[in-house]
Amino acid sequence: MQTTLLRYTDLPINDRAAFELVCARHGFAPAHFDLSICADPADAAHERVITVRRGGWAQSYYDHHGRWVKEFEADLTCRFFR
Repeated sequence: MQTTLLRYTDLPINDRAAFELVCARHGFAPAHFDLSICADPADAAHERVITVRRGGWAQSYYDHHGRWVKEFEADLTCRFFR
């Protein structure tokens, strides 16, 4: 498995716009989070795993064509990253 550290600006435009909107809705800036993407070429069903980190907290999401942003927002709503 290969892990690539990215800034949110390295995300595809749709994911980046959704990530920015979700962050703003919850009082954060995208720069408050560190992102990494892990691609598993042996698992075509899950194209990427995106890990979001803030402080000592981290959560990983399966991409599922952008669905990870909705799951990330659910975690923000539950104050997981506060």
